[in-house]
Amino acid sequence: MGGVVNQFAGGDPEYLRAVQYRDAAPLTARATLHTKYGTRPIPWFEWVVDQIDWPPGSAVLEVGCGPRWFWAEAAARLPAGLRVVLVDQSPGMIDEAVRRARATGSLGTCDGQVADAQALPVRDAGFDIAIANHMLYHVPDPERAVTELARVLSPSGVLLAAANGHRNLDQLWEIQAEVFGTPARSETTTAFGMESGPPILRRGFDAVEWHDAPDELVCTDPDDVFAYLTSSPPGDTASPAQRRVLADAIDRRFDAGGGVLRVTKQTGVFVGRGPRIRPGDDAATRGPP
Repeated sequence: MGGVVNQFAGGDPEYLRAVQYRDAAPLTARATLHTKYGTRPIPWFEWVVDQIDWPPGSAVLEVGCGPRWFWAEAAARLPAGLRVVLVDQSPGMIDEAVRRARATGSLGTCDGQVADAQALPVRDAGFDIAIANHMLYHVPDPERAVTELARVLSPSGVLLAAANGHRNLDQLWEIQAEVFGTPARSETTTAFGMESGPPILRRGFDAVEWHDAPDELVCTDPDDVFAYLTSSPPGDTASPAQRRVLADAIDRRFDAGGGVLRVTKQTGVFVGRGPRIRPGDDAATRGPP
């Protein structure tokens, strides 16, 4: 099963584009677990916004934007007039993200473009802020993506890159390992995570800081955990028999916890400053906006 899991952790862009992120349904199943059962007092996207300054009128690039809940949920904490460009490999995600972002009514402009984070079709030093929210572990070559993000930022530009630590969602990966024989840890943190991210980010940024977001999930409905574990490999292609075994394994965990499953979270954002790739350096792609 390891090869299947690697489709999710940066191994197969076509799978991510055509299957996993063809639409927002799998991502929504995972996000629901966090929004419904998280115990952090400040919602995730609002917390992310608070980690840096957002000067009015800033040019902002978000790569791997997905359906872009960020702009809808954090709008009240952002200044008006931001000039936003959303990038994703999935046309369906781009369409939904641009609609959601524009509907806030608070952005100066919002445009979307289908593109690869490893070869951004935007000009050098054109942005003040770049966002990579829990997506660099999907990229086949995270260092190349980081180099591109540094290239498109101004000398004073800032990168926000969300990631997870090795202990994130331990209890869920233990259930998955029991049923499918996969590692009892998400392979995404090996590709790009709290522990593996700093040396990758330092290829493009002079200063890299980790901002921790303490949280815990207190789950009360086994169906939501089942939906999470069947939203990505290997659960998304499980046979009917495997799905029954998975449901039974989840139920046992809830029974052992008296009807509750507590799930460890280890997540946060890197803040990168001082982009090292300056205009004129060799880069994959240059162009508008």
